[in-house]
Amino acid sequence: MDLRNAAVTLLCLAVVLGLGAVCVSAEESPGAEAHVITVEKAVELAGDNNLALQAARLELQHAEKQLIKAQADAAVTPSPVALRQAEVEVEVQRILLEQARSQVDLEVRSAYYGVLSQMQKKAIAEKSLAQAEEHLEIITTKAKEGLATKLDLVNAEKNAIQAKAALEAASAEEELAVLELKRVIGLAYSEPISIELSEVEPEPIDLSPEKVVERVLASSLELLRLQWALEISQLQEESARNEYTAPLLKDIYTNRRMKAELDLRQATRSVYLEAKRAWNNLKQAQSRVKLAEKELEAAQENYRITKSRFDGGLEIPNNLLRAQIDLTSAEHALVTAIFEYNLARIRLLNLMGE
Repeated sequence: MDLRNAAVTLLCLAVVLGLGAVCVSAEESPGAEAHVITVEKAVELAGDNNLALQAARLELQHAEKQLIKAQADAAVTPSPVALRQAEVEVEVQRILLEQARSQVDLEVRSAYYGVLSQMQKKAIAEKSLAQAEEHLEIITTKAKEGLATKLDLVNAEKNAIQAKAALEAASAEEELAVLELKRVIGLAYSEPISIELSEVEPEPIDLSPEKVVERVLASSLELLRLQWALEISQLQEESARNEYTAPLLKDIYTNRRMKAELDLRQATRSVYLEAKRAWNNLKQAQSRVKLAEKELEAAQENYRITKSRFDGGLEIPNNLLRAQIDLTSAEHALVTAIFEYNLARIRLLNLMGE
């Protein structure tokens, strides 16, 4: 599987599992026009409707008005520090707005892939239930003919019950995933949506670990905010270097400057570790996808062989049941691995400011 194209990977798995490229939410109201949601459309809707983004915009507007007030006050009572604080507060609120956009973007993409994952798991559960019911029908017929034991029949009945319960659980999880997507993009829970796979092929992250760390450090909004905080502390300390400022105030400003330096150093180390962790998570996720692919391939072949032998009367029912369960587990594992890969990828891109 080509990990450079996560969207196509999801599409291929959906086709294999019998899932269409477009799935409509079961929450649709009669006559209501559904929003067709791709990952790009989801991000666009969130930009307009997400409540956290709206709140961040209001905070920025407030800071801009406070700057206008500080400029007016400076015309009467000049205060370079107060004016610079108001200017920096505007920049800080701009950073917080960008951080909110970045966080919402991450949440939207995660929720989108979460919906796709749950849709695929539901498709697996539907197929598993069909297999279990078919198996039960065969065992019931064989039991009547004296070719299957009571234990075989009980196990087949139990497997059918479990498969039905798994489908009900998968349907519930899909509904919750759709609701979570609606929440982050700012749509009412009652609004109908149609989930569509994105056709945009994400570019591969073909960077060295060192380059990744460099980009994460350069794009960290938190580090930029702390650099500005240090600038204000240095400006306050510098402005206090005169004969009429009390020694205690000078000590306070020096203490603030030293604390700001420590905060910046500590945050830089934390961001460095976060970048390394995100890179490692991506590489591990890639490995898990490759392993899950091979395990699914092995489970499919094992089920094919076991089913063929069972149909020929060469395999006991319990072995066929076990092969079916192993196949379902392998399908689930691959869906989960692909979801985790997509999540790791968008988290790393998010840290790099892309």
